[in-house]
Amino acid sequence: MDNGEVGPNQHSKSMEENEYWASIRLLFDMKLKSLRIRCPHCGRVGLVTTKWVKGRNIKPICVLHRNNGQRFSECGIGHRYSERLRDTVDLSREDLVTLLTKAKTYVLFSGGADSLCTLLYLREICGNNGHGLTAVHIDTTAGFPEVTGYVKRICRRLKVPLKVVRPKRNYFDLAKRWGIPGFSARWCCKELKVKPVRDYLSAEPGPKVVVDGIRSAESALRSTYLPVWYHPTFRCLSVSPVLRWSNQQVRSYVEASGLPEGPAKEMGCSAECWCGAYKKRRDFEDLLRIHPDIFDKLVEVERAQRGRFTFIYENGRKVRLETLKRVNSPKAVPAASG
Repeated sequence: MDNGEVGPNQHSKSMEENEYWASIRLLFDMKLKSLRIRCPHCGRVGLVTTKWVKGRNIKPICVLHRNNGQRFSECGIGHRYSERLRDTVDLSREDLVTLLTKAKTYVLFSGGADSLCTLLYLREICGNNGHGLTAVHIDTTAGFPEVTGYVKRICRRLKVPLKVVRPKRNYFDLAKRWGIPGFSARWCCKELKVKPVRDYLSAEPGPKVVVDGIRSAESALRSTYLPVWYHPTFRCLSVSPVLRWSNQQVRSYVEASGLPEGPAKEMGCSAECWCGAYKKRRDFEDLLRIHPDIFDKLVEVERAQRGRFTFIYENGRKVRLETLKRVNSPKAVPAASG
């Protein structure tokens, strides 16, 4: 459905809207061939992207058209045609070079294989073009310090500038006050990850794009993504250059670099954020073995809940971390009889 012609002058001059239209203009100025399609609705050639809509997991696809001057129109795409597009739209290497030339590029680098692959890929094609790259690592305050150390070493080796961002208040204080994050209350992602990146980017001048290591092979939801869209929280274009890469492609590319793997494999457990969401008993048993200091901080978080919430639920029952610690602690050796 055609939403009609719209333009910046028809909207309020809020910062969010101004930055949205600036990103759309930047997208057209880049002339990315990978995103050019003939619109099935109006027949004109435009740029295909997805649009964030609050409350919808799957972002609808639309085709943007540039009309006269700085005015734009937008055509929504029907479900059947959208499903065909979701599997085919990708970014070419040539278009990635253009992105690096036209905008400052900030690569989200968690220390995992996908984000390392993304950083390596952009570092390879960057050369001496564009504004260069900046790696952005999010220290959620609920992760392993070994991961942040690894990220710093990799960036030094690649000679890529690194910015480490953190939430204004650490996870443990927030969790004691707000409760343990869960499936229906995932405040952790917004507070620990999104806000620190947003605050950092808001102070960075000039056109910019945020690059992530999201891949369609990771989940059914991510298989519906397109490689370029406007991120309303970061207020700039969001780009996923390895979206269509397979697991094997990522492994092979990272292995060919000769760089060491992240600490997760060596430590024998997940190196992801330990906020509590999506973690199971086995994860916490691993945490107790590897980082008892972090485990004990989570015990304090549970105590602050006064029995209302726990990190582990099995068969609908709460399992307290203190109980888990007692079960997994070495048993006392009986004293020898006299």
